[in-house]
Amino acid sequence: IVSSENDVAGIYEMIEPFIASGYLVDRPKNVLEKDISSYYVFTRDNLIIACAQLKLFENGFAEIGCMVVKKEYRSQGRGDAMLCFLERMSVLCDCPNVFVLSTQTMEWFVEHGYKGTTVDQLPPSRKEVYNHQRKSKIYMKRIKSIRELDAAELWWNR
Repeated sequence: IVSSENDVAGIYEMIEPFIASGYLVDRPKNVLEKDISSYYVFTRDNLIIACAQLKLFENGFAEIGCMVVKKEYRSQGRGDAMLCFLERMSVLCDCPNVFVLSTQTMEWFVEHGYKGTTVDQLPPSRKEVYNHQRKSKIYMKRIKSIRELDAAELWWNR
């Protein structure tokens, strides 16, 4: 599930339409290559069907971004599974404060326990580079333990 340099082309192919439509921030291939160790993929028959990035920050914060599921695999729980996996990774990395920035999918994150917050609540290094012109909404979730995630998943309405 951890991506490698071999996944850069597949990730880029998946996210490019979302970049073109303005849903995602531009990520040139050379930036993907540089940051590839922070990307995770789900594959099926050696094809990438979902991807996301988990960026770790100071003070116990992690950001989930660039989360995309191929159209033909949506509404099958792939996004839920990816989010769940990344939240668990955050806890294991001692980052219980998980946040997302979104201009489009706010309701989905709210349904998964995220609450709206402000730029002031972001870790300092992320606050410095927040793009105010993009007007992304910020949603955050504090995760106390993996057990808490397990309990929350029992209530998901799939």
